[in-house]
Amino acid sequence: MLRIIAVLLLPLWGLDAADFSKWWPQFQAAVANGNAKAVAHGAHFPMDWENGKIRLIKSEDDFVKRFEVYFTPEIKKAIATGKPERLGPVEYGVTWKARGNEYTIQFKPEGDAYALAWLSEGPP
Repeated sequence: MLRIIAVLLLPLWGLDAADFSKWWPQFQAAVANGNAKAVAHGAHFPMDWENGKIRLIKSEDDFVKRFEVYFTPEIKKAIATGKPERLGPVEYGVTWKARGNEYTIQFKPEGDAYALAWLSEGPP
């Protein structure tokens, strides 16, 4: 029943199920090419970013300047090879395990596209 309600509400957000699948390859390419401005497009800051000692990205400017710090080789690999899963009615994420923790990078609708929302770290 919840899934039916979510599908019925999608038009109210101006999104359909295909929008993420169109956005995702562009996001993957931006990450692979190190295009920090494109990766940050539509994201809101400050942003929760739980990866080791890092807990917060304060601003878009900080994100762009320190992109290689935030998007480690491990995170880039997860973006390149991970399969996004629906985490809510319109949210998606990629989850992987490393160093005894589980990480999820999440994306949410923003305008007529999707945007990076946050990275969470926690026990598996």
